[in-house]
Amino acid sequence: MFTAKDQNGRDVVVTRGNVAFLKARRDQYTCGCCAERLILKAGEINMPHFAHLASSKCRFASEGESERHLSGKKYFLEWLILQDRQADVEVYLRDIKRQADILVDGRTVIEYQCSTVPVQELRQRTEDYHMAGLCVHWILGQDIRMLKGRYYLTAFQQAFIKKEPNLGYYLMQYLPEVNRWTVLYHITMDTTNRFYARAMTFDGRVGVSVIKKALERIKYATFYVKRDLAFERQKQCYFYTRFKKQSGFLKDVYEQGYYLQHLPMEVGVSLPMQFRVKTPAMEWQFYLWNLFFRTLGVGDSFGMASVLPIFEKQVVRMPLIWDEDREGLCLAYLQFLCKQGILRTNGAGSYTMMRQMTESVNEEARFLDV
Repeated sequence: MFTAKDQNGRDVVVTRGNVAFLKARRDQYTCGCCAERLILKAGEINMPHFAHLASSKCRFASEGESERHLSGKKYFLEWLILQDRQADVEVYLRDIKRQADILVDGRTVIEYQCSTVPVQELRQRTEDYHMAGLCVHWILGQDIRMLKGRYYLTAFQQAFIKKEPNLGYYLMQYLPEVNRWTVLYHITMDTTNRFYARAMTFDGRVGVSVIKKALERIKYATFYVKRDLAFERQKQCYFYTRFKKQSGFLKDVYEQGYYLQHLPMEVGVSLPMQFRVKTPAMEWQFYLWNLFFRTLGVGDSFGMASVLPIFEKQVVRMPLIWDEDREGLCLAYLQFLCKQGILRTNGAGSYTMMRQMTESVNEEARFLDV
């Protein structure tokens, strides 16, 4: 941390420019949050900063702080001040007992996250900031791996993905070592942790207005993904028989008199939004088909309100930092079924069954656009 209080209760910010002066004063510095004693650390390599004692029980000391996190906070502070914005670093908000990495113009919080912590903690911090009337922006400070044209995102990194009308699913990353912003947008799921995405990078010296104007020019688009459903069904069968042979799902399939490989090809389709839930597509789509769609006859109509409770009961959602539309994935599946001629939309959330989903036996490869 860069901030502390001196013996007179005044706020002190340590920099490379004033560290020699602060060391010469030989003051005793304390944490503005917990009032515990702090140590001024200023070596030849790492950035000067204050640190709690090893025995500290301060909630802000337990997270630890990497050199990247310190460098990132320093960058955000200087970057905003150079743009004539009122910015303060490590502001302790007593009403909600939270310390913001950067507070901008007294109403916006920037949180720079480098370490992997429980997503629920980030969500709780976000809710606390909102309760205090503050807007919050989360910036990812972790490396993102890319291989063969796909981005590999951990479950923690996926929690930073947000949705916007033109950008689609997107996240923002900043790396101080190369002083570079990266915006991944139009993020589309390939498999569990692999994603297609477009990327836009910015030099760290550009201003907020430059980044905003560039992002405003982006128009919404989706990646064209053609899937061989028969081949994907073979992989799903191997996965369940090899790793989840005793699962309750497989038991339900067999007790109903079905075989996994013979389920309708429209069951088990990986949609672009599938990464928002932990439950595999094969499982929640099977229950929708078995408990709902199979009971309908051709020409029967239904509303979104009829299918949504079954969907909600079957899926376990991924932890997210922000609230998100809970109907999105279910709606995307209904739209997919409309595209395949299974359903017809009547508007206003109403659908009509046009043909039944039939079990597949020794079916040749089918390619469907998702």
